[in-house]
Amino acid sequence: MECSVATHQNAQHRQAQQCGSKVTWRERLYRWRQLRRERYALRHLSDDMLKDIGLSREAVQRESHRPFWDDRGWRR
Repeated sequence: MECSVATHQNAQHRQAQQCGSKVTWRERLYRWRQLRRERYALRHLSDDMLKDIGLSREAVQRESHRPFWDDRGWRR
């Protein structure tokens, strides 16, 4: 159930961004928490897992050190 709620909220967030409408603070805070969790999980993947998804340890280090509010394209 929790996964489907998160998926629905992600879809709403993307839709709001595409339409150019204002994103509420609640949505923004949710997205920041999500980014923090994703970057934490990415940092703890093994080298073999990273190789499977085509990422280098250096790219993961760069991504995981970005601040949680930095939500622009991840490949810098």
